[in-house]
Amino acid sequence: MDDPYLLTGDTASAPTPPAAARPGLLPGLLWLVLAVSVVGNSVGSLAGAPTAAHLAFGTVTALSGAALVALRLRSRR
Repeated sequence: MDDPYLLTGDTASAPTPPAAARPGLLPGLLWLVLAVSVVGNSVGSLAGAPTAAHLAFGTVTALSGAALVALRLRSRR
């Protein structure tokens, strides 16, 4: 008989969570990239950096933020 709530205490047959539900290295790296890009954009604003630097840091910020949101939404399923 299948025990979906694992009431028997048999952990050997317990299903493993999907890869998206397990914490890993990727979210930490994405947070680091997000922080560095935000700081880089802020320093570039104060230092008067060219527009290309702002666009580069802004693109990295947007992509890493979107990736973090996607990971969060995928792990909630």
